[in-house]
Amino acid sequence: MHDIIARVTPWAGNERAAYAWYCSQPLPSLGNVTAAKLVRAGKAELVCDYLQRISLGGFA
Repeated sequence: MHDIIARVTPWAGNERAAYAWYCSQPLPSLGNVTAAKLVRAGKAELVCDYLQRISLGGFA
């Protein structure tokens, strides 16, 4: 979780906003579930791959 929050913080503006994103923003290409839910299900790597794709200019 901490790695994901750290990666999102520059995009979100601050750590609090990054945590809010982590907990509440559904990820369309990952079944419209939040990053937090995916991490709890043992799928943190999917979230990291998603963030990598976005950082390279991919679509959500």
